[in-house]
Amino acid sequence: MLVTDKFVFLHLPRAGGTFVYDVVTKFFPSAREIGYHLPREVLPREYSHLPVLGTVRNPWEFYVSWYHYHYTDALYSPSKNVLFYCVSNDRTLDFVQTVRNALNLSANEDRINDLIRLLPDKFDHKQRKFPNLTKDTARRIRGSSVGLYTFRFNELFGQADDVFFCRVESLRADLIRFFDSIGAASEALRNYVLEVDKKNTSEHFHYSAYYTAELAELVAIRDHRLIERFGFTFEDKCQDRRSAAV
Repeated sequence: MLVTDKFVFLHLPRAGGTFVYDVVTKFFPSAREIGYHLPREVLPREYSHLPVLGTVRNPWEFYVSWYHYHYTDALYSPSKNVLFYCVSNDRTLDFVQTVRNALNLSANEDRINDLIRLLPDKFDHKQRKFPNLTKDTARRIRGSSVGLYTFRFNELFGQADDVFFCRVESLRADLIRFFDSIGAASEALRNYVLEVDKKNTSEHFHYSAYYTAELAELVAIRDHRLIERFGFTFEDKCQDRRSAAV
């Protein structure tokens, strides 16, 4: 979470937030981090009147980025992201198995209890490798019937009717549009947003290459509210590389 004197940026993981973070800290001297992926519910009251900026990503693409980022990060980082380790059985499961667990987490009492046991009682404002969930937050997913992505979105933004969302596929244009709307789009900022390289990317095939038909349908079911709200679709470009069975 970044606060400035003009707006607040809420950082949803694996949704272009690192790029936005870079732009905000470079062009807004008042920018101050008060927690990396912390939710709106802990935003200090003195900033509650400010416009809120967020990013959002196609759920099918999100799970691919999320899996590859945490799987790779686990190879080099001494600290564990306990959420990822919980749904991947300590990184022993493949993409389909891990994402299926993430999508069905709300109905798995044993896995939820394991996750709660590993999480802290309060948010840690200084940690970046930690998933910024608490025991109480994790309890809320029980029986919700939503996928991990929708759960994280809801926990971060709340109802979110007043949030300005930049979509990952049009991130640069949307970001400039937001800065225009608050009167903060300088020429230097415009040029930087349009020309700077992408940040914190991971290398992988088109997201559809990783999905079976059954897993793609499970995303459509568990994350249907976000899919309908933002008009996301599953674009299948890689049928020849997809497995025939879950």
